[in-house]
Amino acid sequence: MEEKLALIAEALDAEKELIKQHAVLEELEEWDSMGIIAVISMLDKKYKVQLKADQIKALKTVNDILAYMR
Repeated sequence: MEEKLALIAEALDAEKELIKQHAVLEELEEWDSMGIIAVISMLDKKYKVQLKADQIKALKTVNDILAYMR
């Protein structure tokens, strides 16, 4: 779990301490268009997950990202 949270923090270029399972993405300063693209890229490269537009719009918390990191 910690490794996955670290990957999300790295993708968002955020402090690891800010990235908690239940963190609301819209409340993170780093969750902007570049952050979203970086997370999508990380999911594709590391987990071979390619999100569709509706799946991206449905990302509300860090937990939602973790669900794709299997």
